[in-house]
Amino acid sequence: MRVNLLGTVELVPAGDEPLLLAATKRRAVLAALALELNRVVSGDRLLSLVWDGAPPPQAKAALQGHVAQLRKLLGSTLDLVTRAPGYALVGERHEVDVFRFEDLVAGAWQADDETAAERLTSALELWRGPFLADVPGRRLHEAYEARLEELRLTAVEELGARLVELGRAGQAVTSLRAAVADHPLREPLVARLMLALHRTGRQAEALDLFGRTRAQLADELGVDPGPELRAAHHAVLTDDPSPRPSRTSVQAPAQLPHEHRGFVGRHTELSVLDGLLADAGIGLLAGPPGVGKTALALRWAHRVADKFPDGQLFVDLRGFAERKPLDVKTALVGFLRALGVENVRLSGGLDALAAQYRSLLAQRRMLVVLDNARSVEQVRPLLPGSPRCLVLVTSRHGLDDLVVTEGAVVLGVETLDGRTAGELLAAGLGRHRTEPEPEAVAELIGLCDGLPLALRIVSARLASRPRWTIQALVDELRDEQSRLAAFTLPEEGRGVQSALAVSYRELPEGAARTFRSLGLHPGTDIDSYAAAALLDVNAGTARTHLRTVASASLLHESTPDRYVRHDLVRLFTRQLVAGEDNQESVDRLLDYYLHVADAARALLSEQPEPVTTPVHRPVSFPELTSYRSAMEWFELEEHNLRLLLEVGDQRRTWQLALCLDAFYAQNGNLVDRVKVCRTGLAAAHGDREAEARLLVSEGAALADLGELEDAVRESERAVRLASGKIEGMARANLGYCLAVTGRFADARERIREALEITRATGDLRAQAAVLDRLANALLCQNKAAEALVPAREALEVHASLPLSAAHAAALYTAGSVLRATGQTDAALRTFQDGLCLADRVRDLRHVALFHLVIAELQGDEESAVAHREAARSIHRRLGVVELPASRRASDSETRRTEHRSS
Repeated sequence: MRVNLLGTVELVPAGDEPLLLAATKRRAVLAALALELNRVVSGDRLLSLVWDGAPPPQAKAALQGHVAQLRKLLGSTLDLVTRAPGYALVGERHEVDVFRFEDLVAGAWQADDETAAERLTSALELWRGPFLADVPGRRLHEAYEARLEELRLTAVEELGARLVELGRAGQAVTSLRAAVADHPLREPLVARLMLALHRTGRQAEALDLFGRTRAQLADELGVDPGPELRAAHHAVLTDDPSPRPSRTSVQAPAQLPHEHRGFVGRHTELSVLDGLLADAGIGLLAGPPGVGKTALALRWAHRVADKFPDGQLFVDLRGFAERKPLDVKTALVGFLRALGVENVRLSGGLDALAAQYRSLLAQRRMLVVLDNARSVEQVRPLLPGSPRCLVLVTSRHGLDDLVVTEGAVVLGVETLDGRTAGELLAAGLGRHRTEPEPEAVAELIGLCDGLPLALRIVSARLASRPRWTIQALVDELRDEQSRLAAFTLPEEGRGVQSALAVSYRELPEGAARTFRSLGLHPGTDIDSYAAAALLDVNAGTARTHLRTVASASLLHESTPDRYVRHDLVRLFTRQLVAGEDNQESVDRLLDYYLHVADAARALLSEQPEPVTTPVHRPVSFPELTSYRSAMEWFELEEHNLRLLLEVGDQRRTWQLALCLDAFYAQNGNLVDRVKVCRTGLAAAHGDREAEARLLVSEGAALADLGELEDAVRESERAVRLASGKIEGMARANLGYCLAVTGRFADARERIREALEITRATGDLRAQAAVLDRLANALLCQNKAAEALVPAREALEVHASLPLSAAHAAALYTAGSVLRATGQTDAALRTFQDGLCLADRVRDLRHVALFHLVIAELQGDEESAVAHREAARSIHRRLGVVELPASRRASDSETRRTEHRSS
């Protein structure tokens, strides 16, 4: 089975007529996959290529249908397979005419004249018409046609030269004349036709062709004939009997600027770039300003320069400079002059200049470095047509069009890790200054965000001040008001701030407003919903703007629809909004987070009633419908919520604290739970109900941390302030704390009062929590048999409620009671059930507790070691050194009871 693309698209069985492919889109799918033979083409790229960048809603289903039909038609030698993230056509190169053509042309270069002529003739005979003649899509043609057409013309030129050498000049004239008619300004082609005419004795005709070409070059391009065409003209005038155009007549420019001597690291990136050598094409280094894209490009370019014997071209396109971006025509003229074309003038048309540039690079193996590109429009005219050339582009933008239409390989350049950043500082300062101050070096790297530009600037400042310590500079940079200014070169005014300013000024209006509004957000990451709240728009609009900002490398999309900014970018955005009255935007942001946090809290808490009614109800917000979705949202937003506690008014602060408390109660982070409750209490002063709720939570957390006297004190305050449902929980919590401290009579009285209140209010979650407290209080009194009743009742109530960390806690209590009554096997099963549940609801504290108690009960030592290590890992994550004292006390009582019963 063969696939033909050099003409109409055909699928041809061996020795048979082409199969009918009536559907245009099906032909396009086959062509797109065949042109990437043995490579996976993503579904998104296929849709873009086949539907010309605008696939309709039903396109995905249609694509699947076309793939299914093509599979039915393919023979045994070609296979269309599904491979994430798309499809691949698997087969041999000779089964696709494009690759047969390329291989025949490549095999002709070093062959003798006779063999080369045969191979080139066979290659050109594969062309049955224009490339993809019956596939109208623009993007598919743009992605491949220019390179193939360039290679076809190069083959025509080389065949003409070889035929002349073989004494078959008349045949050469026939093949060359048609090509010259279509490409009259392609000088290598004209030169070969002139020499072929000369060999057939048609000197006048050759000179007339030269005259017409020279006039056309002057009129349309404003240039004189280049060296190769002038050499052919001279050969005709002097009647040179054996002139042959030299494939090495183009000069070998070496335009690479010197590389930075302090370059360090980037081994992974350099290795990825090395992979481009095997399949010359286009590489794109994309990343934020100051991250070292140019330094990386030059390091690699110098390292591989010897792989490109025909030279290296370099141009700074100034896409993000203070000056205007470099005009593409100016860049082309510079390249043409470097390639030996004299008297090139800017008056020539862009397309004609680009065509002449591609002609000069035909048959050459050259490296072209296009630095600091702003757009694909700046890059595309500078791309060689020759498949033997390699192009390396650097840009702050992702240049997605370059990937889609030209098949560029993208490499994101990120900030330096701590070790590599330390090496960069040591290279600039010397190890005698960095090694004595390792802590200061680490903090300096953090203050620089690992950004090479910032690191080089501070390194230069320290190098010029040999008496300064690194710690002295760190102390200065801690001031956020002046930190950005410190990363500026005073002589030139260049630095991190000016680089960010240029990128900001280039943003479209909506994206610029979005970026500026980030200065009102205290965190370093944001999603489209929070951005929508700041801007007072819907999430779709905000998402579009955020993607535009991210494409300029001012943000990084860490996960889908979540954007991270470096700390220096955060400081820059704060400067942009300094002095403005943006309180309404800040209030909208706070109300957005409060609205969603309260919805998440209701899914986690024993008290699901709303704690807030936002003044500004958000236009867009994520719909949280399950315990898991609530926990996932809190995990993503925890850091932002903690920061927002510091910027809101008192009411919003204690409300947000209550929401965070529910999250910490579920994941077992007791230390942060106490801190958040205390922040909320300071803001809620005078609001009895709010204070009572926060005191209940603080008391419970203190009890679980083993700070029992403080837990009793705060729980008693809660009882004095509470009423209604809150009073029930306050009394239950106080009862538990009293029981742990040995005041059993008072404890049971408080818990019975709590049970009466929760039953009267019909609050099942609160009832289950109180029953659990009662079982624990009885367990503390060594009344395990009596504790069985409330422990089982708590589990029965939880069975009718959604899964929660409270249910996991009740299973831990029930397992402890069973263990204390000597029912070890039942206890182990209960603990194992609890471990599964705690893991499902992400209650890390109880996951660790279950691991520890299961390790004690299991007879298999290897399994016990694994459980203990899992618990230690979680405790390290939560900042817990050992098992909380209240639980240790409970376990010790359990063991004493077991001992007595035995």
